[in-house]
Amino acid sequence: MTRIEQRKLERYPLRKKANARLALRVGTVRHDIGEIRDISDSGISFRLDSAVVPSAQVAIEYADPNLQIEVYGRVAWCLHAPAVEPQLPSADQYILGIELLNPSMLHAMLQR
Repeated sequence: MTRIEQRKLERYPLRKKANARLALRVGTVRHDIGEIRDISDSGISFRLDSAVVPSAQVAIEYADPNLQIEVYGRVAWCLHAPAVEPQLPSADQYILGIELLNPSMLHAMLQR
């Protein structure tokens, strides 16, 4: 069983890019989020172009013309993408799992 399969709560697959600007902020550095893989009642999984250390405190920033929000959490895990799904293109090289402090707000935004 891979780390991704160990999440206890039901996951809702999205497999898409957000319709708004979505970025992961680690300290003062922002990374554009690639494909969102899935979201659950406690977190989100997505592709990113760089690795982030597990346990790092992060913020996910969502911005569209009418709304800007930040959702805080921590990196639960980070895996090199080919170890997870070799058939994915290598433009975004890592898959991250983020445990969110308030996932329902982000979930509502991503369903728009």
